Amino acid sequence: MSKTFRLEIVGPERRVYGKEVNMIIARATTGEMGVLPGHAPLVALLDARPVRILNEEGELQISLTGGIMLVKPDQVTILTVP
Repeated sequence: MSKTFRLEIVGPERRVYGKEVNMIIARATTGEMGVLPGHAPLVALLDARPVRILNEEGELQISLTGGIMLVKPDQVTILTVP
């Protein structure tokens, strides 16, 4: 099993982020959730909170104003709202 997955964060006008990551932690409307490689598919509505991104270089936070997170075992796509 891979130790990374592809994370794409897409805004209304452009791609905000697109890299291989080890884990993300996001605040869904139902609570905080972590996603690792191989995660079961799901769709979640996101609150207006930062997404924590963990990769080989350390941790990065990207602030969101809400959105939808689409999870597949090898890729996560976050569609943000303006």
